[in-house]
Amino acid sequence: MNKIISLIGTAAVLLTLACNKESADTLNGREYPNNPGITAGTPKVLCLVIDGARGESVKALKPPVLWALRDSAVFTWNGISDTTGTAGNSWADLLTGVGSNKHGVIGNDYTNINTKDHPVFFKYLKDGGITTRAAAFMTTPEVSQQLIGSQADVSNVFTTDDAVQAAVQRELQQDSAGVILAEFGDVEKAGRQFGYDVSIPQYAAAITAADKKIGEILNALRARKNFGRENWLVVITSGHGGYWPVAPEESDGTAFSNPVQNTFTLFFNPRFESQVIARPENIRVAYEGKAVRLWGPESDYVRAECDDQGLYNVGKGQMTVEIKIKKTKNASGNYSYSHPPFFGKCNNRSGSTPGWAFFHSGEQIVFYVSDGITNRQVRVQKNLNDGDWHSITGTIQLVGTTYELAVFVDGENKTTDRLIASPVASTTGIISPSKTIIGFFPTTFGSTLDFYPSDVRIFNTVVSDEMIKRWAAKTYVNRQHPNYGNLIGYWSCLDGEGSRLTDQSPSKKNFDLKGKYAWSAFSDMSNYLYPQIANQERFVPNTVDIPLAVINWMKVPVQTGWGLESKGWPATFRDFPVSVIR
Repeated sequence: MNKIISLIGTAAVLLTLACNKESADTLNGREYPNNPGITAGTPKVLCLVIDGARGESVKALKPPVLWALRDSAVFTWNGISDTTGTAGNSWADLLTGVGSNKHGVIGNDYTNINTKDHPVFFKYLKDGGITTRAAAFMTTPEVSQQLIGSQADVSNVFTTDDAVQAAVQRELQQDSAGVILAEFGDVEKAGRQFGYDVSIPQYAAAITAADKKIGEILNALRARKNFGRENWLVVITSGHGGYWPVAPEESDGTAFSNPVQNTFTLFFNPRFESQVIARPENIRVAYEGKAVRLWGPESDYVRAECDDQGLYNVGKGQMTVEIKIKKTKNASGNYSYSHPPFFGKCNNRSGSTPGWAFFHSGEQIVFYVSDGITNRQVRVQKNLNDGDWHSITGTIQLVGTTYELAVFVDGENKTTDRLIASPVASTTGIISPSKTIIGFFPTTFGSTLDFYPSDVRIFNTVVSDEMIKRWAAKTYVNRQHPNYGNLIGYWSCLDGEGSRLTDQSPSKKNFDLKGKYAWSAFSDMSNYLYPQIANQERFVPNTVDIPLAVINWMKVPVQTGWGLESKGWPATFRDFPVSVIR
């Protein structure tokens, strides 16, 4: 049986065994009575920091020791360091458990460090009554002298990683060893000189060498004469990553695509079950912001108009148009509307009115396209009467003399049709003199829709069915979208203030709000959308999380007055340890 236990939860619980059994189990001569409340030995911590080791590079290289530790670790290859990615900030975060706004370190300057209010975690351990020896072996003198100082029983600086390794192994020979912190700097040196990527031989070799050192240190740990009566938490991490060029299509604008901030962390104990913590994706969080409600009729309306100067005409080319809408109830208290348009570029719904538009018809979403002579109305049967947000997509492309049309609801429910171009349109294609409208149309197709818009996108190409589906539930678009370079209009519609919906694409074609508009705050838990996650870097272990894990493993109660900004990570304990230290 297993028990989920937090690495930084109640310390007494942290070291209990998993479940009740009448008999005790043994491994290598040591008993593991499965009895809640019985601790598994004296808590101790070994923390090894590999400066400059990018998590993605370590993952790609698969160094044998670190790779084997995954079997008994809570770990991530997508950890995040301080936003600056500097060694100084990262070390201050890692040692104090707070960010630069509290500890005061900016870049590599320790002049204004506030260790009085936010000391390194060694002090919390001593103040909490931990008498076992705390030792720090560093390759960066400033960290040892200006950050750690006398707050560790032993704080030594060495010029080589070999010397650091030897010092750690000597410390592990001491019975009194209790908390050990060590820094290895060769990976950072190789990255700084040659490049921070596994494709660089020198950088890969430095990671491999560090991995070998860790293996030898873990062998020394296992060789302790009292190892069977001790309970070690081994933390292996990198304080920060390093610069490496990122292709535009691989950058999503978040810390996860910044190689400088990319770290890795493993919380290892022989009784932990393997648990990887990946970067957050497809997590449902509230869709929040301020939007404008659009409605009609002419006497009392709100709409958004864009004088696009013909940019959003299909012409003889191709286009993809997308919008998210949340319908509101009408005056009768239901969602029933008769043929209202809500997004498009046309004056009316007739064959003689060229352009395109989405409109609502009963339980159908209709994509209207006309060349000025004939029109097609592509229909999807989809009930949107749930007050939730939904994504509507239409595609148009001229193939020979025929316009191929498609409409999607929520990235699926695809319906297609064809419009054979008339002789009149064969020269210019589909051209409308109208402005592009969201909301109430000056000349309506019928009634008007009462709704909120968001995440409006226009591409000058046909986005593939796969990409339409993949991106329909997202409430944003960025360089990871394969057609990002074709984006000729993007409006989040969540500006929150002002008289415009701002175009965030290079086209800069803003929508002007017309009528009695007002910005309204909303926070909706959608059953369909996967909104962008605020502070998503906190969904993975960060350097600032290390102190809290150490403090609680050592059974020191955390005080709210410390103001720690660390977050804890759950571990599932096995009934039996797994011998992965060789």
